[in-house]
Amino acid sequence: MTGARSSDSGQITIMAVILVAGIILLLGLVADGAAKLQALARADTIAAETVRAALTAVDARGPTTTLDAPTAVQFGQSYLSRAGYPGTVEVTGPRTVRVTVNVTGPYPLGIFGGSYDAVGTATGELNVGVRTGDP
Repeated sequence: MTGARSSDSGQITIMAVILVAGIILLLGLVADGAAKLQALARADTIAAETVRAALTAVDARGPTTTLDAPTAVQFGQSYLSRAGYPGTVEVTGPRTVRVTVNVTGPYPLGIFGGSYDAVGTATGELNVGVRTGDP
């Protein structure tokens, strides 16, 4: 029986190529997805730390302790610029600050596209001094 060919020759090679390509695609999705999740976590962390920095602008000159709004925005923007990320800092009340931060960067493997854009938001309230009025 020399010279006889089996009907399944070459089949395993095609299946191996398809499986390897699928595994590589799956690993790429995991790597790019992890990069996006890390960027979201970084954006949230930077937003929270920026709120913390802005809330150090306490104004205790009046009968109640409030935020010095221009100084709070300045402290927050200063923190964002030192961290190297764009964002907005706004005083939303006499004792509250809201920060939005944008984190962008390239995907490691580019399965989802060229780059990611993650937005983190944090709101904080000054909890120092005596509070009057509605809770």
